[in-house]
Amino acid sequence: MNTESKRSDVEVQQNVVEALRADTRVEATNIGVEVDRGIVTLTGNVQDWAERTAAQEAAHRVPGVLDVANEIHVKPPGSAERTDADIARSIREALEWDVFLPNRKITTTVSNGIVTLEGMVENVSQREDAAEAVAHLPGVREVKNLLQLGPASPAVEAAKEAAKAPKRAHGFATMDR
Repeated sequence: MNTESKRSDVEVQQNVVEALRADTRVEATNIGVEVDRGIVTLTGNVQDWAERTAAQEAAHRVPGVLDVANEIHVKPPGSAERTDADIARSIREALEWDVFLPNRKITTTVSNGIVTLEGMVENVSQREDAAEAVAHLPGVREVKNLLQLGPASPAVEAAKEAAKAPKRAHGFATMDR
């Protein structure tokens, strides 16, 4: 490896470390950074999947980073690991609490802390919200979002049709211009 490439890797490593420190979602002291020809390897332990993802995103934002190997492990706080059943119960509660998600149309599988989301949602926002709702839960190591986009519910379709209908003022139909 020539000196120019080596120096560049050192600069990229320093910039990645700075990016991790600047990202408020990441506890940078828990993450190791190695760089080899623009390929960044992240190592260490974080508290949840969201922090692991945030570290990866921070590394990708640094100029000179070509690829990121994310080898960060998720270790929830506390000494006892949560069981998959505990995680599944927490996930169901989180989905039910989010009033914007069709929680009955979303099924989950938890295996060794890895959560797989499946089912139908109405739009991209719901797909992203579902993953976000479970990513921060203790014990979640990874989220595989396999949610599919499908037709809106009958209530949503009725609301869209009502919005298109002429407005009524004092019993008379009016047209918006």
